[in-house]
Amino acid sequence: MTKVFIPNSSFYSQPATQQDIPRIKAIIFSVLADYGLMPDDPSLDYDLDDIEGHYKNGYFGLIFNAEDVMVGTFALYRMHAELAEIRKMYLLPETRRQGLGTWMINFLIQKAVDLGFKRLELDTASVLTEAMQLYEKVGFQAMPPQKEGSRCNRAYFLEI
Repeated sequence: MTKVFIPNSSFYSQPATQQDIPRIKAIIFSVLADYGLMPDDPSLDYDLDDIEGHYKNGYFGLIFNAEDVMVGTFALYRMHAELAEIRKMYLLPETRRQGLGTWMINFLIQKAVDLGFKRLELDTASVLTEAMQLYEKVGFQAMPPQKEGSRCNRAYFLEI
């Protein structure tokens, strides 16, 4: 498994595998709960049951701390030849405000360019104010939500 060390930190990233699914779900669902969001809408989390299958034409990455403990997730999901969706960007509370979110979003933007995508989109919840600030900081623009669900009421896009 290829590790990518994150500059100016003690964290590293590597691609996810099927074996990581239980821990991925634990991280995502615990962060959602921290914000009062429910993980019970199957249309929002179906992809977590088959990481390698759903992300074979994109990317699903994990963040680990220096003790090799998984602390974050981030993904790029192919919608069609020119469009990808950023999904599942979550960090445990103790790892926030250390530049990891910026690193993850920039990694995914570069991965999208490398894979030939022309546009990125993402859905988020309005309670995730830090995430929305990050997306806007790197150039994403607000758009009307395309698939408003129980926890997704904001959407963004970036032409790349």
